Amino acid sequence: MGNQRDSIGDSSAHNIYLTNGASEGVRQVLNMAIRSKEDGIMVPIPQYPLYSALITLQGGTMVPYYLDEPKNWGLDIKDLEYRVKKAKDEGLNVRSMVVINPGNPTGQVLTEQNIREIILCYENSILIMADEVYKNVYSEGSQFLSFRKVLNGMGAPYKDNELISFHSISKGLMGECGLRGGYMETHNIDPFVEEMFYKLKSIELCSNTIGQLGTLLMINPPKRGVEADEVVDLYEKEQGEIYGGLKERAKMLTATFNKMERTSCSEIQGAMYGFPRIHLTQSAIKAAKEQGVQPDFFYCMQMVNETGIMTVPGSGFGQRDGEFHYRITNLVSPTSEMRATLDRLEAFNSEFYAKYSQ
Repeated sequence: MGNQRDSIGDSSAHNIYLTNGASEGVRQVLNMAIRSKEDGIMVPIPQYPLYSALITLQGGTMVPYYLDEPKNWGLDIKDLEYRVKKAKDEGLNVRSMVVINPGNPTGQVLTEQNIREIILCYENSILIMADEVYKNVYSEGSQFLSFRKVLNGMGAPYKDNELISFHSISKGLMGECGLRGGYMETHNIDPFVEEMFYKLKSIELCSNTIGQLGTLLMINPPKRGVEADEVVDLYEKEQGEIYGGLKERAKMLTATFNKMERTSCSEIQGAMYGFPRIHLTQSAIKAAKEQGVQPDFFYCMQMVNETGIMTVPGSGFGQRDGEFHYRITNLVSPTSEMRATLDRLEAFNSEFYAKYSQ
């Protein structure tokens, strides 16, 4: 598996744990990593709320680090270093750092330079938790690089950094969200800790059988010379249609948001989300406060009431003070339906700011 994806040698079966989706693997790692509220887990902001919820459940402390929106949600290494130092100064033991690549909800793809910069975790004895469940990349010049591949290419001592990566069949190209299957792979973990992982996983018995089959098909798709040509032809046709549609709609979303009034959006480079920023007027912010809700929640509720379009406000993912966003997917299919959806969204946006113009 590792050789097919990363071209750096096969993975060891002893380091792979099949899970009912990536979320189960994340929960198990945090269960092992967090001992008390003094244990800090670094999480990117904006973040997938699974992490903040599980950190709270396990009794730890979330240490946020902020992605840089003007740089297409790339890593801000100075902010990262500052957050590590600040957490340690406050008496926290920073145990792990979560990285989501490609990003959820932001849709960015980390560059090799960004990934290399994150390896500062080695110097701080921080475990890297690489959430790598999205493999679809649309932007020209961008590519998915696994942390395992970059670590291996950096040489000693960095290649010995502790790393746990997660993958899932419920995201990425096929997006089988109701089919729970995936795995986590450990790298350079102490043998005693590895034994504890095995014990913890054994308590929950095996992952579901259908999910295991789906995971196998995800990492080992039909190949020419192995399966019949008509099977490979059908797989490649469906894969091309799905990926092509996702790519087209990602570009459509980026272009649409950047021509809408008081809206901007970084290029959607990968995954299946856009995270546009909405530059709300003071009258809209005031109306939200009068209802006792966050301004971006107010905007999103107005949207769903007027158009039926369901989005998630940025306040649910975390954002800088005074900024407002929402997350939307590029899954609406066929693309003609997405175009019709965005036409309704554009009309709503214009009507919203006609009402809240000041």
